[in-house]
Amino acid sequence: MSADLYDLLLVVIPQRWASCMWSALWQGSVALAVVWILCSVFPRIPAGVRCWLWRLGLAKPLLQLFAVPQIDLALLPRARTVLAHIVSDGFARDLPTRATLLIRLSRPVMALWIAGTAAGMVSILVGLGRSRSMVARCVPVRDRELNVVMAELCREMGICERPYVAVADWASVPMILRLSRGHVVVVPPDLLTPGRREDLRLALAHELAHVKRRDLTWNWLPAAAKVLFAVNPLTWAAGRELGIAQEMACDEMAVGATGAGLAPYGKLLLTMVRPCRTAGPTWTVASASAGASAKLMRRRLMGLRHVQDPPVARLAGSMVALLIVCALVMPFQIAEAPRAVTPQAVTLLAIGMTKTYVCKTVVRSDVRIVQLGEVEIRTSR
Repeated sequence: MSADLYDLLLVVIPQRWASCMWSALWQGSVALAVVWILCSVFPRIPAGVRCWLWRLGLAKPLLQLFAVPQIDLALLPRARTVLAHIVSDGFARDLPTRATLLIRLSRPVMALWIAGTAAGMVSILVGLGRSRSMVARCVPVRDRELNVVMAELCREMGICERPYVAVADWASVPMILRLSRGHVVVVPPDLLTPGRREDLRLALAHELAHVKRRDLTWNWLPAAAKVLFAVNPLTWAAGRELGIAQEMACDEMAVGATGAGLAPYGKLLLTMVRPCRTAGPTWTVASASAGASAKLMRRRLMGLRHVQDPPVARLAGSMVALLIVCALVMPFQIAEAPRAVTPQAVTLLAIGMTKTYVCKTVVRSDVRIVQLGEVEIRTSR
């Protein structure tokens, strides 16, 4: 292996990756924290807008990782300067520099990240394969009345490609599964009894709302964030909050499409309470289930209270939240303040413009000494 190729693969690329990954982790954490604060301050934000807020927050670390150009906001003091004031100058001077840390840690950390990313990609493939195997164990429902209901709901919700309905003994709650082309709505057998036709209509409307909103496609975003930033707990929390917001948005759309009252729909949700089970991190790209734990179902029921809120109250919070995230969070990144420019630097610039001198640079720990003629400038690294 040539020296240039060795430096590229084992020095340049790992150090560049480490720098982008560190920026992505903490810049993305700041964006997700801002979204969480906005959703807490404005509880009447519609669930559909909450989905976009969390998606934007999850997109922030991806933009940082792939080094998308952004505007620097020099709001943070330099770390060595802070440590020098808090502890001592000697302590700050003895700390290893960022370049040293990148050289020492970039390669082993990148190797671990590659292994974790590969495991996450395998999880995605397992989730898709599991979805196909579950579809194979379903039985299509042949019912003229059900077909009429599906046609009416699809027309009301503006869905062109109608999913087909299947029944499965293993299903305890309605769910939607991804196919290579289209979707299939899976319902439990007890929901097909004659006495639960209205419940079936409401459940189908909820699952069709996932199709209309393209939730399974958008779920690739949190799945990718979980795979690439598995060490960041805020990424996992954001993925969970996004899933809850999607279910609440589908609840609102189902109520609006069917014209049903909140009481019948809330009663249906209570029948879908299931014990909390841990799902795979990428399972959401292949499936969406209407069931939830009692704690999450309570949040969905509480969210139904805001469906009939005045539009002005909901619109105001939505506009403020979207404006803050889109205009103040996405295009900017927080950076350290630049090194202070001393008066000697101005003198050096003036000398350099008029005469030519031999320039000598000496680097000592965190101090860089530049000598040009009789002028000496000391700057922190």
